[in-house]
Amino acid sequence: MGNSSQFLVFSAALTLAGLGAGDVLYGRYAENHFVPNMTLQRAEAAGSACLVTLGDSRMAAGIDSPALRDALRAHGVETCVAPLAVGALPISGQAMAMRRLLRDGHTPQWVVLGASAGSLLDEDSPDPSALVGNRAAELAWSEPSDVYRYYPGFPFADLDRGVRFSFARSNALSIYASATWIKAQGLQDRLVRSQPAAPRTRFGALSDMQALFGVFRGAALAALSRSNGDYTLNRWFELVRRLTHERGAQLVVLEVPMTSRYRDEVLDSAAGKRYRDWLVNQLAASGDLFLDLSAPQSVQDQNFSDGIHLDEAGAKAFSDELGVKLAALILQRSVPHAP
Repeated sequence: MGNSSQFLVFSAALTLAGLGAGDVLYGRYAENHFVPNMTLQRAEAAGSACLVTLGDSRMAAGIDSPALRDALRAHGVETCVAPLAVGALPISGQAMAMRRLLRDGHTPQWVVLGASAGSLLDEDSPDPSALVGNRAAELAWSEPSDVYRYYPGFPFADLDRGVRFSFARSNALSIYASATWIKAQGLQDRLVRSQPAAPRTRFGALSDMQALFGVFRGAALAALSRSNGDYTLNRWFELVRRLTHERGAQLVVLEVPMTSRYRDEVLDSAAGKRYRDWLVNQLAASGDLFLDLSAPQSVQDQNFSDGIHLDEAGAKAFSDELGVKLAALILQRSVPHAP
C-alpha cells in the first residue's frame, strides 16, 4: 500500500474517531441539559417507592407535588410523589419514561396516568422526523426493539421509517440536535430582537399555547369518531399497564382538568361519553381505576392561564383534590376483604 493510501486510511480512521468522541462528549452534555432527562432525574430523586404521575404538559403544569403529598398525608396516606409528566410527550414517550424509571431501580406503589379523551387509543405511527423537541426523549429512552412497537410490520413493511428510526436513536447528534437548535434559536432571538419579547409560559409562547386548545380538541374528536365506538387501546398504554402490574403497583387513569368549553365540546359529547364508558370497563377488567377530575371543584376557567395549562393556584387546588380522592382509593384498596 502506498504512502498516499495509508494516509487516506489514517485520515478516515482519525475522522471517524473524532466524530465518535465528539458524539460521546456532546451526548454527555446534552443528556444532562435536556428537559425530559432532568424531569426523569428529579422523579428518581423523589424516592424508590413513590406515587408516580405521568402525562403531558397538562399534568406537568397541574401537579403540585408538595400539595399532593400533603393532601395524601392529611388523609392517612404517607408516600413520596415522583412527578414524571413531560410536555409534548404522547403515551409512547410516557411509557418509555415509566420503563426508564423502573429500569433504574425504582418501584412505584401507584401510577397516576393523566390522559384526555382519546389519548390512550391506537394511533398512526409517527415519522422519525417528528421525534424532535421533547419528543426526542423517545429516541433517547428507546430500546432497539421499540422499532417494532412503532412500526409493527418492520422490516417487511415500513422499512424506510424503521431504518431511519433505528439510525436516529443510535447517536447523540441525531437525538439532541433539535433541543440544541431550540436553545440556539432562543439565544439568537434574544440577541437580535428589537421589539419587546412576546409573552411566554413555561411551555412556550403564549400564542402557541392558546392555539393548542384547537389542536387538542381536534385530535380528541378525530380519535373518538374514527372507529365509531369500536376502540383499540394504544400498544404503548398496554406497555404502561404491563409494567405497572409486573411491579405490583396500582394504575389509575386520570381525566385531566380542562376548561368548561373543552368539557362541553369533547368530554360531554355523545362520542366522549361513549368512550369514557368503554374505557372505564376496559380498566375495570384488568383491575385498574379511572378517576375523572376534568372539572375540579376549586378550579375555574380563569385558572387556565393560557387556555390549556393550570396556573399555580389552579395546580395547588387540583393537587389538593386529587390527593383527597387518591387517598380514599388507596385506603379502600388496602382494607382486606372478608372471605
